[in-house]
Amino acid sequence: MNTKTLEQMKQLRLHGMLRAFGTSLSPESMDYTNDELVAYLVQSEWDDRHNRKIERLTKAARFRYGAVMEAIDYGPGRNIDRNRIQRYASCGFIHKGENMLITGSTGVGKSYLA
Repeated sequence: MNTKTLEQMKQLRLHGMLRAFGTSLSPESMDYTNDELVAYLVQSEWDDRHNRKIERLTKAARFRYGAVMEAIDYGPGRNIDRNRIQRYASCGFIHKGENMLITGSTGVGKSYLA
């Protein structure tokens, strides 16, 4: 029965549910009530689709750099304030209608930060 269900999930392209259901079948998984299992499967599918959408849109945007906040070098020689960068990353300045100007010498990582 479970193999048939897994096969049907694969055919319906419910990849998030497929992984979650496969995980829930393992002996070390938690015991779920029916409503908890359904909620878990739906949430897993939603998360999977949301993540794939972000990946697709990021790839379609063709960004020059694959920059991530975790890869920024906050070394003492760079004179970058971690708290300030994290505040900027929340994009509060956009909601306030403010602009941001990033200045610095050639090759210091202005485009990467942008």
